[in-house]
Amino acid sequence: MDNRYEAYAYADPLFYDSPRRWGAHEEFAAVTRPLPDGWEHGELEMWAVVRPVGVRIPDQGWKIHVSSCIETAEEVLETVFSYCLREGVTFKFLRGLPILQVQNSKYAPRGSSGKFCTLYPVDDAELERCLDGLGELLAGRKGPYILSDLRWKDGPLYLRYGGFAERHCRNEAGERVLALVGPDGRLVPDVRGAGFSVPSWAPVPACIAPAVAERAAPQDTGLPYAVERVLHFSNAGGVYLARDGKDGPPVVLKEARPFAGLDQRGVDAVTRLRNEHAVLRRLSGVPGVPAEHGLLTAWEHEFLVQEYVAGQSLSEWLTARYPLIHPDADESAVAEYTRDAVAVVGQVERALAGIHARGVVFGDLHPHNLIVRPDGELCFIDFELASTVDDFLRPALGAAGFTAPPGRTGTDIDRYGLAAIRLWLFYPLVQLTALDPGKAGQLADAVERRFPVPPGYTDDIRRYLGSSPDDGRTPRPELSHGHAETRALLEQPVADWPAIRDSLAAGIAATATPERTDRLFPGDIAQFTHGGLGLAHGAAGVLYALHTTGAAVDPGHVDWLADAARSRSLPAGLYHGGHGVAYVLDLLGEHQQALGLLRRLPGAVDGEPSPGLATGGPGIALTLLHFALATGDDRMLDEALDVARSAAGAWEKAGNGDAKRRSGLLAGASGAALALVRLHEHTGDHSLLDQAETLLGLDLERCVEVSDGTLQVVDGRRVLPYIETGSAGIGLVLDALLAHRPDCVLAEREAAILRAAEPEFVIQAGLFNGRAGLLGYLARTGGRAGGGNGPAGATGDAGTAGTPDAAGAADSADRTALLDRQRALLALHRIPYRGRLAFPGDQLLRLSTDLATGSAGVLLALGTALAGTPFLPFTGAPGTAPPRRRPAAPR
Repeated sequence: MDNRYEAYAYADPLFYDSPRRWGAHEEFAAVTRPLPDGWEHGELEMWAVVRPVGVRIPDQGWKIHVSSCIETAEEVLETVFSYCLREGVTFKFLRGLPILQVQNSKYAPRGSSGKFCTLYPVDDAELERCLDGLGELLAGRKGPYILSDLRWKDGPLYLRYGGFAERHCRNEAGERVLALVGPDGRLVPDVRGAGFSVPSWAPVPACIAPAVAERAAPQDTGLPYAVERVLHFSNAGGVYLARDGKDGPPVVLKEARPFAGLDQRGVDAVTRLRNEHAVLRRLSGVPGVPAEHGLLTAWEHEFLVQEYVAGQSLSEWLTARYPLIHPDADESAVAEYTRDAVAVVGQVERALAGIHARGVVFGDLHPHNLIVRPDGELCFIDFELASTVDDFLRPALGAAGFTAPPGRTGTDIDRYGLAAIRLWLFYPLVQLTALDPGKAGQLADAVERRFPVPPGYTDDIRRYLGSSPDDGRTPRPELSHGHAETRALLEQPVADWPAIRDSLAAGIAATATPERTDRLFPGDIAQFTHGGLGLAHGAAGVLYALHTTGAAVDPGHVDWLADAARSRSLPAGLYHGGHGVAYVLDLLGEHQQALGLLRRLPGAVDGEPSPGLATGGPGIALTLLHFALATGDDRMLDEALDVARSAAGAWEKAGNGDAKRRSGLLAGASGAALALVRLHEHTGDHSLLDQAETLLGLDLERCVEVSDGTLQVVDGRRVLPYIETGSAGIGLVLDALLAHRPDCVLAEREAAILRAAEPEFVIQAGLFNGRAGLLGYLARTGGRAGGGNGPAGATGDAGTAGTPDAAGAADSADRTALLDRQRALLALHRIPYRGRLAFPGDQLLRLSTDLATGSAGVLLALGTALAGTPFLPFTGAPGTAPPRRRPAAPR
C-alpha cells in the first residue's frame, strides 16, 4: 500500500479526507488560544500558524524543527509557544495529538516524521538566539530523530535549509513539488528526503557551521556487521542484509528508531523490536520461523540480528505466476496456479499450527510477511506484533484488508489473516472486504466460478471476511443495500446504458458536499495537494464526466466550481491546474467565467523539465486551441502552437538519455504528441505530424514486449498497460496519429498495445491506472483497428458469410464481446453507495468519485464503450472540435 493513504483513510470510514478533519476533536488548546495584540493566527492544512503582525520572514533560510514524544507534546508546545511570543518569532505546530501520532507512525513518510513545531528565524542572529534560548528550555526532552535535518547538540531541536514561503516547481519527473530559489533566480526542488543535505549554494551561518561540517564528515555506524544492501525502509527503521566479516553467513539486521514508528497505541519501534526478539526465542526450532541471533545497540538505535531467509515474498510469488493478468488466460495455467496456491495455503496453515502450539499469536499475517524459499518451503518473517496467547495484546498495526476486526481475539486474529490470504491468492482485492464486508461473498463466488479450487475452500472467506454482527463486521448503512441490483447492471448480457449512467450519476451526486470549500466531491488524496477543483481529482473532472455522458448536472454544482475558480489562485495545467477548470466551465456554458479564468492563469514555464499533458505545455496548448476555435481568436491559436512546439522541443532535447523520464499520456512525450496532432488538424502543417511521430517513438522506446505478446511501459521492475503512464495512454495518441498516417512505421506496435489492454484481472477500477482506462482505450480505438467505426454494439448489416461485410460484422461482434466482458468485470470492484453504483479509489481503501480514480472515470469509460460518448479531453475522433462561436454576453 502507498503509505501516504493511511492518514487520509483515518478521517472517514467511506472516503479519503483530510487528516485535519479526523483530528479536529482533539486539537491542542493553543490552536484557538487568544493572542496578544500584534499577533495573528494562520492555517496550513494540518498546521496551525502563529505570527507577529507586520513582521516579514524571508522566503527561504534555516528553519528550526522541534521534535517531541506523544507523552510530552503538550508541555513542549507550551514551552515553544511562550518562547516564540516572548521573542517575536513566527512558528507553526501540528494541530493535535492524533496528527502528531500519524506523522510519527510506522508508515509515515520518513523525510517529514518527527517534525512537531517549526520556527522561522528572520536572520542569523535570531537563529542563534533561538537555538541557545529554546535549546536550553527544552534540554533533556526526547523525540524522534528527524532524518532530513541536522540535530542541534543532543536536544530535540533540528535544523534544515529550506523554503519558508510555499512555492512550487517541476522536478525531473515533471511533478509539482515545493521549491527554493537558486542562485540564478530560478526555482529548484526543495528536496525533503530521509537524509540531511544542504544545497551547495546555500549560506551557512557561522553559529551552525561547525555542526554542519561535523555532520558532513564520514560517520561510523558502530555496527559489528558489514551492511551489503537495504532490504526495506519504514519510519520504524531499516531492514538490512549484512555479514559478520567478509566470509561470514548473511544475516538480517532489523533496525528500531526510538520514539518513532508508532503504532495506534503509541508504542514505538524499539518496544516492538524487543518483543519480536522475545517471541523468536520462544519459537526457536519451529518450522517456518527464522532463527534469532541476538539484540545489539549502535548509536541510539537498536538492532535485531536474525537469520536471512532467501527467496521471494508471497506478493512477488503471485506477481510472477498469476494467470489472469494476461489476455486470454490459458486454462491449464489457471489450473496449475490453483494447485500451487492451494498448496501455499496448506503450508501457511501448518506453520501457523506450529506457532500456535508454542502459545504464540503471529498477529500480522499478510503476503509481505511470508517468504517462499527457493525450495518452495514457506517462512514467516516480522514477528513484531506477535504476542502470547496467555498475555494476548491485540495488534495496533496491520495491513489493509488483512487486519481482523475488533471482535476477533487470540488465534482467531491469525485465522482471519489466513482467510484473507485465501481470497488474495485468487483475487487480490481483499481491501474491499474491509471497506464493505458484503463484498466477501461475491468475491468468494467469483473464486469458485473462475478457479478449480477444492470444495469448501471459500468457506473461511465467507465466515471470517463477510458480515458478522458478532465481530463488528457489518456494512455501514450507506453500503448495506443495492448489492444485487448494482451487480446486475454491470453483468447483464445486454447493457442498459441509461440505467448504468443514471445509477453512477446518482451515486456521485449523493456524495456531494457543496457546503465545503475545499472540495465538492470526494476523491483521491491528491485533491488535498492539487486542490479540489481540477480535472483529474476535483469537481471539474466529475462535472466533465457527467456532462459528456449526458447525465444530469446540478446547476448548483456548476456554480460551486465557477465561484471557486473565481476566488482562488490556480496553477497552470490541464489535469492538475486551472486550464482544465476553464475548459470544463466552457463546456458547461460558463463561457465568460472560463475566459476570465484563462486570462488569469500563468502560462507554461520556460525550460520546465519533462513537460507533460497533465501539468505542462501540451495541456495548455490544447486548452488554448479549444478556446481559439470557440472564440475565433487566432492569437490563441498562435500561442498554442508556440507552447506545443516548445514542449515538443524539450522532449526532443532530453531524448532517451534521462533514465528518470516518465512515459505515457499524462506524464510522457505522448501528451506533447497529442497536442501536435490536434494542432495539425486545424493548421494542415505536416511538420507537426513529423514531430508527433518522433515523440511517440520516444515513449515507445520505453516499452517492452512481454512474453504474452503485449506491449507495456517499463517502470522499474513493473510493466504498465494503463492510461496515465502506461501503454494504453501511448496507444490513444498512436491512434490519433494513425488516423492521418495509417502507414506509419509505428502502426506495427498497435496490436500489442491493444492486447495489453485486455487482461482478465486489473487491481484497480479507475481511469488513470485501472480497468476503466483500459476499457475506454479499447472502446475509443478498437473500432478503427478492428474494422468497425461505431460505438460498442453498433453492428450494421451482417452481410453474407465470407464477404467483406461479413468480416466487418464479425470484427464488430468480437469487439462488442470484448467490451462487454470488460464491463462485466467491473462488477468485481463495484460497491453500492446508497443503492447506487460506486467504485473504490486508488489503494481500494475508500470510495472515490473523481475522474482519475473513481466513479466519474468509470462513468466516462462506460459512456465511450456503450454509447460512443467522448472519452478524455482531446482524445476524441478528428474533426470533433466545437464550432467557432463568439463569447456570450456577460450575465
